[in-house]
Amino acid sequence: MGELKDVRRAAREAGRRLGWQPKTQVVDARLFVYDEREVPREISELAAGAAVDAVDAELRGRE
Repeated sequence: MGELKDVRRAAREAGRRLGWQPKTQVVDARLFVYDEREVPREISELAAGAAVDAVDAELRGRE
């Protein structure tokens, strides 16, 4: 894919074109690109509900 600095630059540019406020971070040789804006409340609530459902399903599977 090229050098890390070039991939980061391309990821940030792609994010800006999507209307994001992109940030990049490398963790354990993996590049993460994320939007630094505040998550809308309705999205946060949907994600929380999905997390609860996933944990519940995992716990039920262990019974």
